[in-house]
Amino acid sequence: MTQPIGYRKISVWRRPPGWTLALALALLVGCGQAEPDPSVQKPKRELVLPVQIGKVIFKDVIDEIQAVGNVVAEQRVVVTSEVNGRIQALPVEEGSQVKAGQVLARIDIREYLLEVERLQAEQTSARKEYEKTLSGLRPEDQEKLKAQANADQSALNLAVKVQKRMEQLVLDGVVSQSLLDEANDKVARAQETLRASQAASAAGGSSREEDILKSRSNLDSVTKQLAMAQLNRSKAVIRAPFDGVVISKKIEVGAYAGPGTAILEMIGSSRLKAILEIPQRYRGKLEKISRIDFKVEELGLEFPIKRNLKQRVRVIPDASIFSGNIRLQVDLPRKINSLFPGLTLKARLQFDTRRQIKHVPSIALVINEKGTVVYVVEQGHAKRVPVRAFMERDNLVEIDDFTHQLNLQTQLILRGSGAVFPGVKVFLTNPQPQAKPPFNAVEKGKARPKAGQRGT
Repeated sequence: MTQPIGYRKISVWRRPPGWTLALALALLVGCGQAEPDPSVQKPKRELVLPVQIGKVIFKDVIDEIQAVGNVVAEQRVVVTSEVNGRIQALPVEEGSQVKAGQVLARIDIREYLLEVERLQAEQTSARKEYEKTLSGLRPEDQEKLKAQANADQSALNLAVKVQKRMEQLVLDGVVSQSLLDEANDKVARAQETLRASQAASAAGGSSREEDILKSRSNLDSVTKQLAMAQLNRSKAVIRAPFDGVVISKKIEVGAYAGPGTAILEMIGSSRLKAILEIPQRYRGKLEKISRIDFKVEELGLEFPIKRNLKQRVRVIPDASIFSGNIRLQVDLPRKINSLFPGLTLKARLQFDTRRQIKHVPSIALVINEKGTVVYVVEQGHAKRVPVRAFMERDNLVEIDDFTHQLNLQTQLILRGSGAVFPGVKVFLTNPQPQAKPPFNAVEKGKARPKAGQRGT
C-alpha cells in the first residue's frame, strides 16, 4: 500500500531479551578498552642465585712429603772360610745376637798345629846356621890356622938365614952360584906359603859375604812360612766381624769347607738405616730438609730426626726407571733399641717454610672447560678468576693467583660456586663471613698482609 506524502513512521523502543542485553554490555565494555601499545615491553624477572661467601686465606706452608720405607742394616755380610778343613763346631744359632770377635765356627786345626811345630823346628835350625855363618870357623879350627901361619913364618925366617950364608960363601968362593940360587928359591916359596896361611887364618875369623846372605835368606823364608802357618791356624777359628745378628747358616757341622765356602750370614746391629722412596722433583730440595718424623705402626713407635740431617740423609744412585723416584738412605738413631731390620715405617719429610701463601677452601674450586677457577662477587655479580691449584691440606687448597685478582677484601664464593656462571647476579646468604677458618684471611696470631699483596 502506497503511503501518503509527508507521512513518517514512528518506531516504538522495545526492551530486548536478557541475552541480548548481556551481549551488548560486553561489546560496550570491549569497545571502551584501549588497545595495547606495541612499543611498551613488559619487565622480565632477573635470575638471582643465593651463594655463601668466604675469604682468601694467607698462611705459612711447610713444604713436606710423606713416604714409606723399610729398616735395613747398615752392614750385611756372608762370613766365609779362609782355610781348608772340616767344620768342627758352630756355636751360634740363627737369630743369635753376637758381639764383634765372638766365635761363630771352628775348623779342625790339628793339621795346622803340626805344620806350625815343624816350621818352628826349621826356624830354630836356620837361625843357628845363620849365627854360625856370621861368626866363621870353630875356635879349634881357627887355632890350627894360626899355628900353621906361625910355622910358615918360621920356615921363611930359616930360608932367609940360609940365603944370607950362601951369599957370603959365594963371595968367598967356597960354594957355587947354583947353591945360592936354590936358597933364593926356598925364600920365595916360603914367602908364598906364609901369605896363604895368613889369608886362611884371617878368613877363618868370618865367613864369606855370599854365605852370610844365603843363610839369612833361608832363615827369612822359614820365618815367613811359620807366620803363614800360624795365621792359618788362627783362621781356623771364625769370629764375628762386628756386632750383629746371625740370620742364616750356610753349612753344617762335619761338612768340609775350603777357602770361600759360606759359613753363615749376619747383619750389623750397631747402626740401622731407613730406605725411603720420594719423587724425583725433591732431589734439589734435600739441602733444605729440616725434619723427618718416623712412625712404626707395628711397634706403636714415633720419633723425629732434627739434627745433622745433611750428614744423615744420602741419595742412593739407582733411581727407578719406572717411577722416576729417588731412593734415600737415612741413618737412624742408635738409642732406639726396639728397631730391627725388616720393619716397615712411614716418614714425613719437612723442607723449607714458605711464608704467606694464598689458599682457598676446597669447596670454592671449580674445574670446567676453562680449567681450574674460583668465583668471586664483584658489584653483586659472579666473576670467574682462573687459578692453579696445588696440594690440599685440612680442606684448604694452595693456589697460584697468576692474574693477581685475589686479596683479603675479595668476596670468594664458597657454597653455590658450582651453580654460578660469569655475570649472574648473586644473593649473599652470609654477608659477614665467619671470623675463623676457613673463612678468615689468616690464622689467629699471624700477621695479615696488606690488601692485594701476594703471598711470598
